[in-house]
Amino acid sequence: MNYEIVEMEPFSGSEAKVYSIIPEGENITLFEKFVDEHKVAYKDEIKDILKRLKQIGHATGARESFFKHEGDKEFFRKYGKYVWALYDDDERKLRLYCIRFTNVAIILGGGGYKDKSVIKWQDDENLSEEVRKIMAYAEIILKQLDDGDLYWSNNGAELEGNLKNYDNE
Repeated sequence: MNYEIVEMEPFSGSEAKVYSIIPEGENITLFEKFVDEHKVAYKDEIKDILKRLKQIGHATGARESFFKHEGDKEFFRKYGKYVWALYDDDERKLRLYCIRFTNVAIILGGGGYKDKSVIKWQDDENLSEEVRKIMAYAEIILKQLDDGDLYWSNNGAELEGNLKNYDNE
């Protein structure tokens, strides 16, 4: 998987850095694609998500209480402390998946509509695809961190190193 990790400037702040991923061959991030796909049908929820992301970056950091684990047992053993869904309340219909690094940083992926009849993301084709995608990115990013291709800044708050993960670079 070739991709670039980019900082989402309006959301990043002194409390947490907010990033997203641009897959190779795409012009926009996974998060921007998510917003574009849902901004008409779920205008109020998108506004709430944008407000929450600004709050995370500028006021509170990526507190665990803002997120919910979305995984089965095998998934949780492997990536459980990293892959989450941004969580507001049970009445909300959109799920936005991300990679969370404690309170200091999140990497936004995509997401989608979760119908009330859907108990687990695995039961919805679109949500399942989005979660599996962010899991695949998490696996590669965690390996990059282990290998030293990506690393945390001296103050531990920013991702540095090879933010462009392309086979030919």
